[in-house]
Amino acid sequence: MKIPKDKVLHFLANFVMAMTGFFNYWLAIGLCVGASLGKEYGDSKATGNHWCWWDLLADALGMTAGLLLVWGIRSLIGY
Repeated sequence: MKIPKDKVLHFLANFVMAMTGFFNYWLAIGLCVGASLGKEYGDSKATGNHWCWWDLLADALGMTAGLLLVWGIRSLIGY
């Protein structure tokens, strides 16, 4: 199964934004959710584009993976 480049970019963008969770989990979640919904809303209003639930799934998976990594690192260093 080939994963479209667009979905990989959604995943990576949210994965990177989730790194702010090192300092504050809620900030990271808010940043990821806000950026994801804003992007999809913009897409839904753009000519020739549409709202895509698969993009939001890729965003959620990226955010989750990023937060889990941050949680693991914080646990290891005792932060």
